[in-house]
Amino acid sequence: MRIIQAAKRILNVSVLIALIFSFVYEVQSCRPTVNPRKDFDIHSCVSRRDTNKTDAINGVCNHNTRENSICLPDFMEWEIIHAGWHRPVIDAQLGKSIICYLDKHSHSRERCDKSPTTCDWCRVGGHVRDYLKQLMKKVEEICSLFAIKELINTGSSAEKSNIFQASEFDHLAILENFRQSPSDPYEIVYTGSDENYENLTDNPPIDVRKLLNLFQKSISEAVQLIHSDHLSAPTIVLGKTGVTSYFFYSDGSDASRTKISIDIAIGVHVQQQPAIRDYMSNKDVVLVPQRPGMGSQWRLSYPTLERNMLLKSDASVTRVYQLLKFLAALHHSKDNLRRNIPRKSSLTTYVLKTCLFRYMRYYYRPENPWTSEDVFHHALGVLDRFPLNSTEITSFFNSDIVEFNITEESKKAAAEIISKLEQLI
Repeated sequence: MRIIQAAKRILNVSVLIALIFSFVYEVQSCRPTVNPRKDFDIHSCVSRRDTNKTDAINGVCNHNTRENSICLPDFMEWEIIHAGWHRPVIDAQLGKSIICYLDKHSHSRERCDKSPTTCDWCRVGGHVRDYLKQLMKKVEEICSLFAIKELINTGSSAEKSNIFQASEFDHLAILENFRQSPSDPYEIVYTGSDENYENLTDNPPIDVRKLLNLFQKSISEAVQLIHSDHLSAPTIVLGKTGVTSYFFYSDGSDASRTKISIDIAIGVHVQQQPAIRDYMSNKDVVLVPQRPGMGSQWRLSYPTLERNMLLKSDASVTRVYQLLKFLAALHHSKDNLRRNIPRKSSLTTYVLKTCLFRYMRYYYRPENPWTSEDVFHHALGVLDRFPLNSTEITSFFNSDIVEFNITEESKKAAAEIISKLEQLI
């Protein structure tokens, strides 16, 4: 009897050891290896089960996030990539692990373009757009100053360049009853009859801060008056150039609740602007609020041109942009090996996008699309456009507009990522 019991214990231990080795092997299927000849099956990374069952449902991470941070999916794989990236010498196989991670946790243009109705990232975005249509109608009922001519989807969700989570959505509300001032192209005038206008100014020009405060107040009232099956528990915050609304998003089950942010900026189509390029129309150029302390109250912006440059390029361009955003996040979290990483990094997405557009001007042609094998070469080429010896970056569409003041921190980040990329290729 004792012999039989001992045999059972040995058998149980053997099974346990086998399971442990099976798990370790599975986790390491995306691990960078020191053997460059080892086969690497990219499809096995996509098809195998997640290291955490709650990491994703149909490709969209459902972990809760916070206002200023993003909760990383597949944290164990991120740890492996993080360790490999921050070593003094990078193994060449690390690049495959990075692409494997992005294949699972970024908005896939390839899959989305083939079947947009089944894209989970677009599904979340669609629920957000449906909600915003209701919201802005209610905002207009509360205060007709905010009658909307057009609601434009902008940013990474519109460009289909999201990484990690479908959690950030940017929209620009074009105001119906405001116009560019004929006497000052960087101010606006009101053409409607809402008496709330009197509270915005004693004399022209309109005070943009008062306008934004009223916008936030109207949104805060409106969210209490509409219902959504997918968005709940709103928190409304006044930003420097618009209003940010935080919600819990759910696809119908409590287990899938995640926090998302919706940025709503206000804008006015321009009637005139200097040195307009041949491919632009006035509809492509919008006056949006300027950050406080930056001079005039309003500045020129080109949101639809930015969006369309990416959407009209092939999917390989978007993948390079996603890779750059991933590497910026990886660099920024060097001393922060936690599941929650900051939303913003010293190399902002706008800076990376501007460098990408400048690189595309010389090295991208639609008839000669980039290949997936060259994604790291193109990422290096884009960062070579970062002006390490300058103090500012100007707009790709208007060289008279300074979009970003280059800091020593951003220069250091760009230089270090360039050095790492040179090792990978």
